[in-house]
Amino acid sequence: MGILRLGVIAAVGVALLPSDSEQQEILYNRAALAAHWTMTFCDRNPQTCATTADVWDGFRKKAQFGARLAYDTVMEQLASAQEAESTGAQPPARTLETGTLKPSDLEPQWRGNPRRTAKTPGRLDAKPGG
Repeated sequence: MGILRLGVIAAVGVALLPSDSEQQEILYNRAALAAHWTMTFCDRNPQTCATTADVWDGFRKKAQFGARLAYDTVMEQLASAQEAESTGAQPPARTLETGTLKPSDLEPQWRGNPRRTAKTPGRLDAKPGG
């Protein structure tokens, strides 16, 4: 499905390209100018690129820390599970952290109508005396 979708998008892109050689030349020049303009952005805006590099460096360090934290946590859990499995000990039961909630706070506020019982066997809608 993805290959078909990609093929359709590529076909539409090719169909939209100009067939006139003069229009093709104009499009080619505009594309080359846009690529050059993009590649020389930092030459024209050095302060922006320096600030962006600092932000990116901070983001990269945070991402590395988060990945290392997640990896260490997973490996610690796997190690404790393997240790419990090898010793035959049961892992500690997890309890629901409710904070300041009381057990009555966790109960639903309402319940549906109680289930009706049949007055006549096989009929749930039987009315008394009917």
